Amino acid sequence: MIKEIIVNTSSLLLVINFICYFIKRKNYPLPLKVFTLYLFIMVVIQVSSSIMGKFKMNNIFFSHYYFVGQFFLLSLFFRNILQSKFITKVIDSVIIGVLSSVCIYYLIFPYKYFEFNNFEIAITSIPLIIYCFLFIVKKMEEADKTYFYIVSGMFIYITCSTLLFSTGNIKVFSPIKKVVWLMNATLFIVYHSLVFIEWYKYLRKKT
Repeated sequence: MIKEIIVNTSSLLLVINFICYFIKRKNYPLPLKVFTLYLFIMVVIQVSSSIMGKFKMNNIFFSHYYFVGQFFLLSLFFRNILQSKFITKVIDSVIIGVLSSVCIYYLIFPYKYFEFNNFEIAITSIPLIIYCFLFIVKKMEEADKTYFYIVSGMFIYITCSTLLFSTGNIKVFSPIKKVVWLMNATLFIVYHSLVFIEWYKYLRKKT
């Protein structure tokens, strides 16, 4: 019962945030338009994987689209908000390097497509954690706190979920896996609560 409430709440918050950001998208600068697209992709993956899960179908392959899509879109998001020519060049290089590495990995190990891939989780998540940290340090020295709630939630969620998702292939301790997924859904609620606070405080009246 508790598990269903937490999972359903996390999904509902994701959908609510997408609707809120999508309605105002025409008034937003490029970083927020990219973030809105990210929310849309997350909704599509969430709905699709949930439907397949209801029919007891293997939906693990959606994790690859989740991690790669998240990495690519949030890298573009940070590329626009960190506002440094040097960091922009670094992010461009990281995007090319990570996407190339993931493609080569699946060419060598195609069977990994139907499993959780710890290599993919690490290589797509660690750069985002670093970008979040750099942004938070930068914003702490500024009066303008735009995007601070979004990035703070992102930092908490991606840092913790990276560790949690890395246990995805564990088969022996199934009770532990259930706790892990429950913790991940709870962190997702924290993340998207902060995303909603950002919208409510700074973006809902933005023109």
